[in-house]
Amino acid sequence: MAERITKQQRLTMQSVAEREVMRYSGDHALWHKYVHNVDLDPMQILKCIEMDEHPATIDVSCRRSRKTSTKELRNLKILATEADQELGIVAPRLQQAMVNLRYMTDAVERSPILQNYLHYRNGRQQKSETKLQFANRSIAQPYGIYSQIDGGDLTMVSLEETDDMPRDRLMNNLMPMLAGTQRLGAANNGGAPQIRITGVYKGADTLQEMIDSGEYTLLPKVNRYLAEQLGIVHGEHYDKLANEMSPNEYLRQALCINVVGADFIHEKALRFAMMVSLKADMQFSPPVVNGEYRKRGTVSLGYDAGGHGEQEHSSQHAVVIAEQVDGWTWFPFLMTWPASTDEITVQRDLVAIWKYFRPDVGIGDAYGVGMITAANDELFKKQLIQIDRRTVNGGDSTASAWANWGFKPMRFDGMAKHQMADALRNVFHRKRAIFPYFDDSDSSDSLKDLRRAYRQFLNIEKLSTSKGYASYSMIKPAIGDDLFDAAMAANWGLFTQGAQMPEIVVLQDVRQESEYFLV
Repeated sequence: MAERITKQQRLTMQSVAEREVMRYSGDHALWHKYVHNVDLDPMQILKCIEMDEHPATIDVSCRRSRKTSTKELRNLKILATEADQELGIVAPRLQQAMVNLRYMTDAVERSPILQNYLHYRNGRQQKSETKLQFANRSIAQPYGIYSQIDGGDLTMVSLEETDDMPRDRLMNNLMPMLAGTQRLGAANNGGAPQIRITGVYKGADTLQEMIDSGEYTLLPKVNRYLAEQLGIVHGEHYDKLANEMSPNEYLRQALCINVVGADFIHEKALRFAMMVSLKADMQFSPPVVNGEYRKRGTVSLGYDAGGHGEQEHSSQHAVVIAEQVDGWTWFPFLMTWPASTDEITVQRDLVAIWKYFRPDVGIGDAYGVGMITAANDELFKKQLIQIDRRTVNGGDSTASAWANWGFKPMRFDGMAKHQMADALRNVFHRKRAIFPYFDDSDSSDSLKDLRRAYRQFLNIEKLSTSKGYASYSMIKPAIGDDLFDAAMAANWGLFTQGAQMPEIVVLQDVRQESEYFLV
């Protein structure tokens, strides 16, 4: 059993720890090695030196290049060596900010010096998942961008995933917290506030506008090739990502070049839809066993059949749920099955999804009409739809009968696909779409389809034809378009409320120009 430490002994230990904390305070490499046994690479040291020279900095290096750990370890050094500092770690969600704070708490746990330098209040150590405070009264706390930050006396702010944060919330609520110079009971009331920003370009405007303002110093960029030479990323993994990402996404996130996408659905519009999800706290909603979705408006189900893509992994069964919420189109759930999945399994899952969401209309790819026919029978048997498709047109499975089924097959081609694609694009570009927000660094399997949908929405290009309507193809076949097609069907269900689309006839006048005028 550990011996109890008295208050006097703790003060003595804090005094000794303070002496060791300050021993190499003027040298970043020595301080981190001596205090918590971490070796900084040359780029990390250079970034720390530039952060010493400039109060406001931005780092847009590629993923896994240690930009976040560099920022937070330097912030840890400032907190430990300078009294009365208050650091606010801000990210789109509180959980993301807590991950950044963990860089600091992990450093404390591996350092006897920092452990003995912690502050105690009422006998409790001031170190947790949401707080870190040293004996010199310097403190760090995490916040989500929509957290209540008013009332704090921030002297330092650390921003993570800045392109995911709404600019108005950032500038109108967070930044004014750094304007104060008088702090009650603080030994240091002066000094310019420190702003440390990290993130990768994601096609939004927030990060680029901050860089263009000229008020921030851009730290040295570490792209995938430099990071590979430094031995801090696996080049083979980035080669794999190059095949999975769209070209513009790869340029932004791997090579740190902020290019403007010319995709059919602009990435800027998709990022805005994700920000709305963050603002409204509307989260990805997978079905719950024996549960039922709480509707807020008309719900539509869109299904794209698998087995006919250009490559096996880009041709999967896919389903998307869309909901009309007071003028907004919200996508609460989406899912894919491997292309090799048998149709009985897909049918069973679709019926379970239908039972949970109770859509008012469902549209499926006519390529899988056999499975959709069986699904209609099962849905009617379980009283999930009111129409027995066997009573429509004598039970024949023909295109003229499909529009009157409960779960309606539809051909995703020609003029129909042109109108469906434009309708989906307009929802995003008119800023009326809500797409579930997710952390790009979250690699959990539960968000795998959400990440795939994001890439597929940006993987479509519009091609002109001589038929009076456009055609659509994948920029990279390996990324696929199944979830995009399913989202088209779900959105079209909301748009048409299940009504049959009239046959489109394109008229062409073949008369010569001279026939239009009297000579």
